[in-house]
Amino acid sequence: MTDIGRVALAARVFTLAALIPLTVLAGAEDLIGVAVVVATAVLALLAGTRTSWSQTVVALLEAAVVAVTAALVFPDHATVTPYLVVPALVAALDSGRLGLTRVVVLELAVMVLARLGVVRDWNTEFATNALMWLVTGIGLGLLGSTLRTAQATTDTDSSYRSAVGLIRRLEALAGRLSGGLDAVGIAEQVMEEADETVPLRAAGVFTRSATGAMVPLRYTAGTEPGAMMWAEELSARCWEYEAMMLRERRLALPLVANDETIAVLVVEALRPVESADALALRTRLSRLAVQLQAALLFGRVRDSATAQERQRIAREVHDGVAQDVAGLGYLVDNLASGTRDPDQLDRIVELREEVTRVVAELRHSIFDLRHELAASSGLGESLSAYANQVGTTSTMTVHVTLDEEGPRLPRDQEFELMRIAQEAMNNARKHSGAANLWLRCTVRAPFAEVEVRDDGTRGHRPRADSQGLKIMRERSVAIGAELGIEAPTPQRPGTRVQVRVGAPAR
Repeated sequence: MTDIGRVALAARVFTLAALIPLTVLAGAEDLIGVAVVVATAVLALLAGTRTSWSQTVVALLEAAVVAVTAALVFPDHATVTPYLVVPALVAALDSGRLGLTRVVVLELAVMVLARLGVVRDWNTEFATNALMWLVTGIGLGLLGSTLRTAQATTDTDSSYRSAVGLIRRLEALAGRLSGGLDAVGIAEQVMEEADETVPLRAAGVFTRSATGAMVPLRYTAGTEPGAMMWAEELSARCWEYEAMMLRERRLALPLVANDETIAVLVVEALRPVESADALALRTRLSRLAVQLQAALLFGRVRDSATAQERQRIAREVHDGVAQDVAGLGYLVDNLASGTRDPDQLDRIVELREEVTRVVAELRHSIFDLRHELAASSGLGESLSAYANQVGTTSTMTVHVTLDEEGPRLPRDQEFELMRIAQEAMNNARKHSGAANLWLRCTVRAPFAEVEVRDDGTRGHRPRADSQGLKIMRERSVAIGAELGIEAPTPQRPGTRVQVRVGAPAR
C-alpha cells in the first residue's frame, strides 16, 4: 500500500470511528444513512487497494455517494455530513489542489441538485451544516496538498544531496585507493596472489551478470582457448552455495566482502590443492576482495552513467538536428518542383541526395549510440545485430559468420572488440564503395578474433582529421590485442581489418 493509501485508510477509519458514536449519542433510530456511508468507505478502501483506479477517482465516486446521502437524510442524520472532508483530503493528497477542487465542486453540485431536485426543500440549517464541512474539507485539503508538495520536493532534494555527498566522498577517496578502481587489474592481482600459494596452470576470476550468468573478469595470461570451459559451471555452483569447491587440482573460491559474494576465483593448479592451502588463500584474498567490490560498484555506476548519457545524446540528435535536416529535404523537394532550368534541377537533385545521405548517417549514429553490449548477449550476437543494421542503412550485402563456443570473454575485451568492429564496419559503409561486407567472429575464450572485410576499391579513406583509426589502435592496445589493417591493392580489392586477442589453440 502506498503512503497515500495509508493516509486514506487512516482518514476513513478515524472519521467512521467518530461518526458512528455521534450518531448513537444523537439518539437516531434509523441508521440507513450511516450504513450507506460505512459501506461506501469500505468499498472505497477496496477500490483503492485492489484496482488500478487512482485515489482521486475513488475519492470522486465516494464524494458523490456521500453528498447524495447527506442531502437526502438531513436532518435525521446530520452526523453524516462530516464525512465530506475525507474525499477532499484524499484527492488533495493524490492530485494536489486540482483534485481537491474537483471533489469540492462535485460535492457542492450533488448536494444542491439532490436537495432541490429530490427533496424539493432547501433547508437553511442543512446549507449551513454542509457549508461548514465543505470549508473544513477545503482547509484540510489545502494542508494535505501543501504537505504533498513539500514531501515531493524534500524527497527529490534529499536524494540529490545524498548523491552529491557520495560523489564528493568517492572523489576524495579515489586518490587514496592503493589498488585503484580497475576491476580487471584487481582480478589480475587476485590471480597473482593465488599463484604464490597454489602454483597455477590456469585461472580466472568470474562475476555474476544481471541475468545470472557467470562472466569472466580476467583469465591468466597464456591460458589455452577452451582450457577452462569447465570453470563457468564450477563458479556458478560456488556462487550459488557460497562455499569453496575443491576437486583435487581444481578450486573455486568465493571472494566475499562485507558479507557479500562479489566474485569467484577458479583455478587449475599444477598439483593437487590441499584444504589448508585453500583456506590460507581465502584469508590472503580478503583484502583484495574488498578492493574488487569497490571497483565493481564503481564500474556499474560508471557504465550506467555512460549508457544514460549515450541515450540522452541519441534523443537530442533524433529530436533536434535529425528532424531539422529532414525538414531541409522537404524544402529541397519544393525547390525541385518549382524549377524548369535543367542545370539548376541537376544541382538540386545532387543537394537532395546529399541531404538524404546526411539523414541516413544521423539515423545510423543514433543506432550506434543506442546499441550497447547486452549482459545477456555475447560478442558475436551483438556484432551480428550491428552488422544487420549496417546492411539496412547501406547498399552493401552483409555476410556474417559466427563461431562462438564456451565461456564468454571478459567484459572489457568484449566491449573494446565490439567498438573496433563497429568502427571498421562504419568505415566500410562510408568510404569503401563496396558491394559486399563480410564479418567473421571467432571466440574460444580467452582467444577471440574478429575480421571485417569488404570488396570496395577506395579503401577506408576518412578525413585527414578523423580519429577513427587512431581510436581503434588505442582500443586494441588497451586489451592487449593485435590489430591489422590491409588496404586494397590493384591485385586484391577490398580492405581487411582484423583484431585478435589471446593466442589460438595449438
